[in-house]
Amino acid sequence: MYIKLILFLRSHYINNNKKVLLYVQLFKILIHKIMKNRTGIELFLSALKEYNIDHIFGNPGTSESALTNALALPENKDFKYFLAVQEGVAMGMADGWARATGKTAFVNLHIDSGLANGISLLINAFYGGAPLVLTAGNKDIRKFNSYRSNLVNMVREFTKWSAEVTHIEQLPEMTMRAFKEASTFPTAPTFLSISANVFDEISDLEVIKLPRISNNFSPDSNSIEILSNKIIESNNPMIILGDRVSHSNSSSEAVEFAELIGSKVYASSIAEINFPTDHNQYLGMLPNLLPKAKEIIDNHDLVISIGSNVFDGFFYIKGQLFSDKTYHAHIDSSASAISRNEQTNLGIISNPKTALKSLIDNINKTIDGEAREKISLRKNDIHKLSESIALSNIEITQKKHNDNPMSAHRLFSELSAALPEDVIIIDDSVSSRQALMSTYNFKPKKLFGERGGAIGWGMGATMGVKLANPDQNVIGIIGDGSAMMTMQALWTAANSKIPVIYIICNNKSYRVLKTNMQIYKKEILNENNPDQNYFAMDFNPSFNFAELANTFGLKGIKITDPKLIRKHITESLNSDITIVLDVDIDGSV
Repeated sequence: MYIKLILFLRSHYINNNKKVLLYVQLFKILIHKIMKNRTGIELFLSALKEYNIDHIFGNPGTSESALTNALALPENKDFKYFLAVQEGVAMGMADGWARATGKTAFVNLHIDSGLANGISLLINAFYGGAPLVLTAGNKDIRKFNSYRSNLVNMVREFTKWSAEVTHIEQLPEMTMRAFKEASTFPTAPTFLSISANVFDEISDLEVIKLPRISNNFSPDSNSIEILSNKIIESNNPMIILGDRVSHSNSSSEAVEFAELIGSKVYASSIAEINFPTDHNQYLGMLPNLLPKAKEIIDNHDLVISIGSNVFDGFFYIKGQLFSDKTYHAHIDSSASAISRNEQTNLGIISNPKTALKSLIDNINKTIDGEAREKISLRKNDIHKLSESIALSNIEITQKKHNDNPMSAHRLFSELSAALPEDVIIIDDSVSSRQALMSTYNFKPKKLFGERGGAIGWGMGATMGVKLANPDQNVIGIIGDGSAMMTMQALWTAANSKIPVIYIICNNKSYRVLKTNMQIYKKEILNENNPDQNYFAMDFNPSFNFAELANTFGLKGIKITDPKLIRKHITESLNSDITIVLDVDIDGSV
């Protein structure tokens, strides 16, 4: 309108009236001011574009009206919005996508009620260190006394940084900080509460670019020297690897380091594959119960924890994991993780990749032939132990081969025989995890597992990982209790056309509660032969996930005969829709 008026004035009056010419110049200034000003939502979406965010996972409400209205406009068509009909699904998708890409994910939920639904899986993302920015709309700041919740307080305990934007002037710097904090080591979710008025306000502020921050910070050279000497002197070293090894893309350095020093390798968790599980020096997961873990630790004079939350067991057991006879060194990008729970003699704050490279270089310069011979002999002993564990796993699987109902070991041995090497597994099998790990070997980035303790993660995470790897087959192995928490994910799979395979381990119970109950009775109550009476842990009637899948327009198949697993898996790998294989397995403890 203003431009047409200017052109009209110029064509009819510019040569006859100097006052009109002045008006034209004033109109030009006004136009420039209008063109430069932006609403809060325009400024926010510009920031998302600047930060290379094109995936939005969410479940909106009225407080997100400005966002959903703007996303419907043609200029925002490059954003891919994935609608979840339950907030836990959106959180799981974002977590899986962030872990598979290594990029920062973006989630938008609705005010206090929607945010509350998403908090359980925010806990998983926080404990797992997923780089993720979560936002929620809040009531207008001018309605401060109108039952306006403090959303920041709701999530503060499970975020690295959280804040509320109450005016548009705060929006650029706080949006930048949310993404900066989420993406720098140690990575973790951040949260922004955004008052409804912010997106409708107008400002001429610009987007603040993200700083270039290197995560490759180096270790203290004196500490590297101390640890190198300890390693060369050690007779029986051991390495404990955690997920921040994977976060720093240092799995190959971990392998080189372990081979160089001839150490046993244990995982503190198996949410990420930080070390190839078929490697001769890999001995599995360190038991998540202090007495059993301590039995292993006490046999070693040196333990090196790398990128690991050392002993985060659920139950309280009196005592420390490390005694004075074991020297404990901890390398981590998270300063707070070092000596959080357990005695640590040497802490090295560093990117694990950089620290491992420094250790490898230092040891290669100083190690002599005698030490190398000692290491070679030690590696032979570890290889024998690793082979013994592998044979034991094979024996257990064979022993359970003909069990009826089908054992989890039989399910996963059939699965292992049918899957190609490039498939990616999402493991939310909960109490069936041990059987999965004993029947299948994994390379880094080929398995992503639940971490944090909240069930329901895997349904969304499977889709998130698939979006990050559209040309690969992605299979979610989900426990029946976990699947039921976020079964609404099937609607998103159908609506957004995300072709994944779900294998539901249907043991008709919260079996993990039963196994933990046995631990509680033995370790806490000191019962020698605890009974197996369980309260509120069985599903009767059980869930029929195949029928549920069919109701969403997907394909559901019920499997009770293990001989049919390979057939259905092979067919599912070539499908262009989501397939749900509902497999009945033994739930006894």
